[in-house]
Amino acid sequence: MRQLIGSIEAGEGSWAALLARLDELDLEETPDSAAVRAEVLTYLDDTATLLDTLGVAVESGRVDWVEVLDAAHGYLGNREDLVTDDAGVMGILDDAYVCRSLLRQAAVESADSPVAVGELSSEGVVRALLGTVVTATLDVAAGQTVRDLTRPTA
Repeated sequence: MRQLIGSIEAGEGSWAALLARLDELDLEETPDSAAVRAEVLTYLDDTATLLDTLGVAVESGRVDWVEVLDAAHGYLGNREDLVTDDAGVMGILDDAYVCRSLLRQAAVESADSPVAVGELSSEGVVRALLGTVVTATLDVAAGQTVRDLTRPTA
């Protein structure tokens, strides 16, 4: 995740789809694009920290969370996901959103979650940018993944 963040921070072209999406939203007033960038970068950085924290927990013996971490990394590595990674920030944003949704739903299923997925103020910004169809689809996919991982094997 940190590599993905590094790839977008400097490149203006990677923000083009996000800025175009801002223009598409039916907002009463045009948001400050610098403020939106800061919110998005905070959201991405917080998501990377959650994944790093989970990675440390897994390395220290929390093997019950290995599959959740693998699922998150699998989505990050999938270039053909719901919002293609070629879409710059928007492509990375959907990756971060599904990882957070996956971690949030897995934490609900586990009494001893090694991560606390809090709601950030930028969560609303991210949902608006991605749209309700995309976020709902990602939430369903994350939920199904958690159910698949927690289903007892026969």
